[in-house]
Amino acid sequence: MKKHRFPVSTIILLILLVVCFMYRTEIVTFVMSNVSEYTEVAKPSNNDYTNDFQFELVQTTDNFHVNNEKDIMNVIYTVLNSGQTNFTFYCSKDYKNCNNDLKAISENQTLLSVINNMISPYNSYEKLYITTNTYGKATIDIDKLYSEDDINKINAKIDAIENEIIKDDMSEEEKIRAYHDYVINNSLYDEERATQIEQGNDENFQYNSHKANGPLLEGMALCSGYSDAMKLFLDRLNIPNYKISNANHIWNLIYINNQWLHLDLTWDDPVTSNGSNVLLHKFFLITTDELHNLDNNSHNFNQEYYPETK
Repeated sequence: MKKHRFPVSTIILLILLVVCFMYRTEIVTFVMSNVSEYTEVAKPSNNDYTNDFQFELVQTTDNFHVNNEKDIMNVIYTVLNSGQTNFTFYCSKDYKNCNNDLKAISENQTLLSVINNMISPYNSYEKLYITTNTYGKATIDIDKLYSEDDINKINAKIDAIENEIIKDDMSEEEKIRAYHDYVINNSLYDEERATQIEQGNDENFQYNSHKANGPLLEGMALCSGYSDAMKLFLDRLNIPNYKISNANHIWNLIYINNQWLHLDLTWDDPVTSNGSNVLLHKFFLITTDELHNLDNNSHNFNQEYYPETK
């Protein structure tokens, strides 16, 4: 009697069908979670420090199937602004260069820092990671700059400062000046740490002068500490604002009296030869032209990243 022999290809196909049937749930789950055209993404929930300001460079979005670089930037801004520490979004199936653009943006530390400047310091990142796979799935992982303990202590201090110096009948400009003067009168520029940074050694520092903790809780500040503290005040006043930075300096930009104006507490708190504390208002609510007339070196910046300054 003649034996029937099945072709090897048929046997392999049968085995694959059996395997697919046995692991059908896992396969469907993988496809649904990794292939963008099958995946719906809910907008991230906001925390107490999410602002509703809209800027020219980036805006809040509910589109998490990106089609271009601008979409990617808007997703990063939305996720950071919401206060999330992890979020997944997807490339649209027709966005062929998506992975390359994601890689380029994730490596562009200047651009990421600019986006970070536009959210609450409490939601800002110390480290940010963007990972992708070949199916168009991208994940953002965020290590926050401020801990919950930081936030609680700083908020308590700001409450006390408000009770001390802010009156209901003050104008917005008067409130900003009161905060500006308070910080300068109660903190010093951290020269020792600034020197350490210049020397490439910033591991063993005495004060958290790079954050709002420094000027508000410890009496010592670097430019990032001054600007973070001021941004927290401005956010409480619900005044549109963000920070401007270059490779060596950072300060605040504020929308008030129908125009965008610069505010730099660092340069209004100069280091003196005799160690005396000086309060200036040279860099208090000035235009971009006025800023550059006063100093076009330390305050030089890329206006393409900060179009409100034009």
